[in-house]
Amino acid sequence: MKEHFIDLSKFIMADSSYEEADGVVISIPYDGTTSFKPGTREGGSAIRSASWGLETYSPVLDRDLMDVKYCDLKDLDLYGSQKEMFGTIHSIVKKILEDEKKVITFGGEHSISFPIVKAVKDVFGEVAVIQFDAHCDLRDEYLGNNLSHACVMRRIRETTPWTFQFGIRSGDREEWKFAKENNLYLKADLMNEDDINYILDLDIPIYITLDIDVLDPAYAPGTGTPEPCGFTSRELFNSLYLLKNAKNKIVGFDIVEVSPIYDMANITAITAAKIARELLLMIL
Repeated sequence: MKEHFIDLSKFIMADSSYEEADGVVISIPYDGTTSFKPGTREGGSAIRSASWGLETYSPVLDRDLMDVKYCDLKDLDLYGSQKEMFGTIHSIVKKILEDEKKVITFGGEHSISFPIVKAVKDVFGEVAVIQFDAHCDLRDEYLGNNLSHACVMRRIRETTPWTFQFGIRSGDREEWKFAKENNLYLKADLMNEDDINYILDLDIPIYITLDIDVLDPAYAPGTGTPEPCGFTSRELFNSLYLLKNAKNKIVGFDIVEVSPIYDMANITAITAAKIARELLLMIL
C-alpha cells in the first residue's frame, strides 16, 4: 500500500531512513531577528514544495537524486529564548555530524548558521566557511542583539579564522572597516577557480552558507532584504559548480532567507530548490 503514496512535505526523493542516510535535511523555521521584511520561517516548506517541480537528474553533474541516500527530518521544533533555540540547533546538528552524516539546512533567517558552524567546529576541530551573500553580516550587534542575522558572519569569524565571503555588495561603514582592518577574504565577485583552490589547499572541512539574496532581486524577489546589482542564477550556479571536486571536504550547507510571502510565482523557492539539488548531488 505504501508505494502508492508520496510525502510532498519532504524534499524530493528524501526517502532514506536516518540510519541509512548519508545526508540529513532539516529546516529551521526561525526569523526572530529579521530587520526588514519577516517571513523566512516558511522558507523550508516553500523550498520542499518547489522541489517537486524539479527533475531528479542533473545534466551538468550527470548524477541523479535517486542514486544518493538522504532523509528529511523536516522542521526543527524550537521554543524558548533565542539562545535556547540556538542551543537546540547546535546539539541537533552536532549529533547528525557525529553520526557521520552531512547536514543540509533550510532557513529561516541567516542567524541560524552560527550555531550550525559552531557544531561543525566542535566536531571537526576546524572549518572553512564559504558564504554567498549580498550583505557583509559583520556587525558586532544590531538593535541590541549580537546574535542578529546582521551579525552572523561576525560571530562565525570569532569561531573560525577561515571565512570566505562572496557576492558581498552591501554593509555599513563599520562592517567594511572591520573587513579591511582584519584582512578578511571578502569579495564582491563570486567564487572563482583560484578561490576554491586556495580553500582546498587548507585541507580542512568546508561548510557552505548561501543567503538567497546573493542573487539579484530579479532572480530572487522572495527574500527579506533584497539588494540590487546582484548575480544571475546562471552566474551563481557556475560558481557553485567549482565545488564539485570538493565533495569529500564539504560537511554540509544551508540555504537561508527565502521568504515565500514576497515570492512572485515561486521564482525564489524554485531557484533555492535547484541549488539544493545540485549541492546535494555534489556532496553526497
